[in-house]
Amino acid sequence: MKYYLFVIKKAYYKKNDFYLYSMLENLKLMSKENYNYGFGIYHSMCYFFNDSILINYINKKYHMKHKNNVYYLKNGDSLKIGKSYCSIKTNRYLRELMCLFYVYHKNIFVCNFETGEYFWLQDRINNKYKINS
Repeated sequence: MKYYLFVIKKAYYKKNDFYLYSMLENLKLMSKENYNYGFGIYHSMCYFFNDSILINYINKKYHMKHKNNVYYLKNGDSLKIGKSYCSIKTNRYLRELMCLFYVYHKNIFVCNFETGEYFWLQDRINNKYKINS
């Protein structure tokens, strides 16, 4: 499973989760010719990640192997850190890693575009939810 994490602006926070998911999915599927239009939509809904803060913290705490901002965890899991989104590829719930993002920002929306699953990270952390593999 691949989970995409987005930092959502307050105006969109917990207003209409399905609408938010649909907009993010449409942006992901958008053709390169429409990127300028998509960038405007993305910028109105989301904040950029401060990737240098996340990369610095992860390098100091975890000492994971990485290449081009992709970090390789045990069991074939990976974490990609970008400015517009971060993605976690895993078959299990990585609570410690999810908590790191929760500490980074409280308004993180998580999407799995393959399965149509979406949720607020805050809800899963607070409810001690576990993702089944």
